[in-house]
Amino acid sequence: MIRDANYWNNKWQQAPITYTGRALRGSTERIVCDVKGFMTVNDALLTEVIQDYQLSKHTHNATAQAIQQFVVRFLDYVGDEEASDCPEFWQFPFETLQSGIGDCEDGAILAASLMIQAGIPAHRVKVCAGYVQESPTAPQGGHAYCIYLADRRWGAQDWVVMDWCYYQDPETPPEYKPLAKEGGYNGNYHELWFTFNNEFSWNQDGLEIEARRISRSQSSTPLKEEKPVEMSLKSVMTKIKSKAKESL
Repeated sequence: MIRDANYWNNKWQQAPITYTGRALRGSTERIVCDVKGFMTVNDALLTEVIQDYQLSKHTHNATAQAIQQFVVRFLDYVGDEEASDCPEFWQFPFETLQSGIGDCEDGAILAASLMIQAGIPAHRVKVCAGYVQESPTAPQGGHAYCIYLADRRWGAQDWVVMDWCYYQDPETPPEYKPLAKEGGYNGNYHELWFTFNNEFSWNQDGLEIEARRISRSQSSTPLKEEKPVEMSLKSVMTKIKSKAKESL
């Protein structure tokens, strides 16, 4: 059965979710950011990527799969501790594209943003954070990933996991992927903490996501301003194309 946006947007409890893992420039004062703000869906850079790599297909399922494949090929997994000296540093999609690196939530946010920018309705795309478990005897760990409300057989729709780094299955079309409600691939996806897209965030209560620290250096000394580097959309796309070419 196909249900509309109103059904899916209101099926679960909505609540504000904020992220405080970044600091103001030259300071240790934390920035409070609504997680929905990380989803950029009206962005010229994303439009260029979608057009250049032909990510918008004839069906939503094909578009979602093409975007999952692109993120899997393009993005190199680098943990926050190594990349930013911060244990929970979220990147905006334009930062992920221009750096070519990121961890689980960076790729999930990028994939979800690309899907919506490419024309998939927002109510059919979410970023999830929750527990994953490799085996019944393995410890649970935290993970972020994208889910998509796929068109299934016989006119049905259901949520499937569109992961890029934990259990990735980019060659499996969404209509044949394991269902998210059944734990996704091998049942490894477990209890959710919260979900969000560019329009809503869902949780039982308001939630603040914060890092254990901003960086190893807690000095309040203002950062030295570096000479700005002139950048343009064309130069950024050249950098992305070079990185994408290496990954193909």
